[in-house]
This record gives sequence, structure tokens and C-alpha cells, in this order.
Amino acid sequence: MKLKIKKNKHYPFPYFFIALPIWVKKEKTTIRTFHFMFTESCLFDLKDEDQYDVNKLFGFSIGHHQKDSSFRIGWRPDLNKKEIEIVAYEYHNGIRQKTMSMGNVKINHFYNGFIAYLPFADKTYYKFGNLEIENKHNLKKKFGLGYTLGLYFGGNEKAPQDIIIHKIK
Repeated sequence: MKLKIKKNKHYPFPYFFIALPIWVKKEKTTIRTFHFMFTESCLFDLKDEDQYDVNKLFGFSIGHHQKDSSFRIGWRPDLNKKEIEIVAYEYHNGIRQKTMSMGNVKINHFYNGFIAYLPFADKTYYKFGNLEIENKHNLKKKFGLGYTLGLYFGGNEKAPQDIIIHKIK
């Protein structure tokens, strides 16, 4: 499935992946999987400090507000290598945590991955292709109804051009 974020927008249209509910259990690992490919359109130059902002690829929240407790895979272009840098980032108890670089992937290649949340161990585990990272946390809200987070461009910036990412269900 081709997902396109049109120039000057944040979300792809139609936006199929917003707010799909999931139940996060207290004593069980929650895993969300994905299969994506970045295209050349993901290589862009904003010519300012916003170039290093993280674009959300995939994630999920615990609770009704994604900026309370959530786990995400993000991306940004590495223009020097003509690749995509993959990052993990989280919100813990309403505070955005430091972005964790996982490394780079090539464009025009599909990658499998997942986010695994282990509430009983206070850990999150991320995998994207052969890139992996683990993070420790201490969340106040460790379980409950949450929802899937989908593709989103930028923080304060909108897409400078059409951005195309392919997803396999």
C-alpha cells in the first residue's frame, strides 16, 4: 500500500492508521509489527535546524493521550549517505524522552520491525531490519486501552514535497 503525505501536509490521506484501539495488558508483552519501505521522496533538505526533526513512522500509546505514555519509531533523512536514519523515541509520564538513534537504512528496500513493550520488566524493545535498541523506563500508567500511532510528517514543519512510503499490511 502506498502512503503519500502531500506537500504542505502532516498526514497521508486517506489516513487509515489513526487511533486504532489496542489493549495493553499489565502482565503481558504488547507487540506492534510493521513492514515499510522508504522512497527517494523521503530525502529532502529543509535548509534549517528543522532538518533534524523526527518524523513518526509507527507506534502506540497507553491511554487516551499519545503524549502521556507512548512508544514510537521515527525517521529523518541522512542526506550525506542518501539513507534514512531510524530512531526510537518515547513519552514517559507526559515528558518526551531523548531520541535514540538506531542507525540507517537504505531507500527502496522493505524492512520488517516491531515495538515490544514489557510492562513487567519496565522495558521497551525496538527492531527495524537488523537495527535493535532496548530502553528502560518507569511509567506510572503501565496498562490500559491505548491506540496505534501512524505516519506523521514533522513537528512544526509540514512536508516540503510529496513524501511516499510503502507499507505492507
